[in-house]
Amino acid sequence: MTKLGGLKLLRSHGARLCLMLIAGVVLALALELSAAAKAQVATRTGSPIRHRIGLYVTDLHSLDPSRGTFGATLWVWSVDPVGEPALRTMEFANADRTTVKLETVALREGVSWSQRSVVGTFRHAWDLRNFPFDRHSLEIWLEEGAQEENVVAYEADAANSGHALYVPIQGWRVAGMRLEVASAHYATSFGDPASPEPTSRFARLRAVIELERADFTGFLKLTATLYAAFLICVIGNLMVVTSTTFAPRITLLGISLFALVVSMRSASATLGSEHAATLIDKLHAVGLAYVVAVTAVTVVVRMRLEVAPEGTSRLARLDRWGCLAAATLFLLVNGWLLLWAAGKA
Repeated sequence: MTKLGGLKLLRSHGARLCLMLIAGVVLALALELSAAAKAQVATRTGSPIRHRIGLYVTDLHSLDPSRGTFGATLWVWSVDPVGEPALRTMEFANADRTTVKLETVALREGVSWSQRSVVGTFRHAWDLRNFPFDRHSLEIWLEEGAQEENVVAYEADAANSGHALYVPIQGWRVAGMRLEVASAHYATSFGDPASPEPTSRFARLRAVIELERADFTGFLKLTATLYAAFLICVIGNLMVVTSTTFAPRITLLGISLFALVVSMRSASATLGSEHAATLIDKLHAVGLAYVVAVTAVTVVVRMRLEVAPEGTSRLARLDRWGCLAAATLFLLVNGWLLLWAAGKA
């Protein structure tokens, strides 16, 4: 091949590459202009571009009431007009962090079908005041992050959404799941110069997972000290108060009171309830009141013995019936609190 022929060939290939590059730029600009035109048409006509969104939860883990979070592994998908993938501008509004493990996009019968596998940590206000009869609605918020809802709207793909956990959550049961379409309202336009008002509304899809406690082992662990201290006090109260039994009985009551205080603080730390009274706190408070009442009866009987030693039989009956009344009241109040909490569940 001559030098002249090689030069012509190079020029021909260079021209083709330039034409291909120009065509690619024109195509990208056309797609951008098409998207902008669709947004403008949607804004003018009041007919937003609708995206069908679905979500399927495959794992729940790291339930942490002390931090106010829970972990979830899920699949999320969207069915969109071609060139308008909702997942590209979607965010998890109540997530601390998320990681995308896998992402796919495919064309199906004239629409775009996008999928993502996501692992995330989400915020939740755990309310353990009714423990161990507590129920929780764990929420995952999927929200549009670019266009307002007059341009982009969500539809729930409820038929294909749901849950099937690979590993059951120990001590819990998933009672159900639902999808709810909502709007996210903000008292700001986020600085949008084209916005006529200092407010904005974005499409939001809320996945709600209903979680119920199915194991009461934690309750038994947190209340074991309470009921053990109660039984020890009842046994100790079988001793009639005399000058020789008064000191051991007061010592036993003091130890029980200290054990209840420590148990109550431990339960509050476990449930994260320093600023709210849980069922466990109320049960411990009743236990503290019982110990105080029995201590008061013991001291009154001992004081009466000092001034009226001849009335020991009458004082013994006062001691016996006073302690029995306190124990009976403790059991009745405990039962009422437990039934009331179970009824609220």
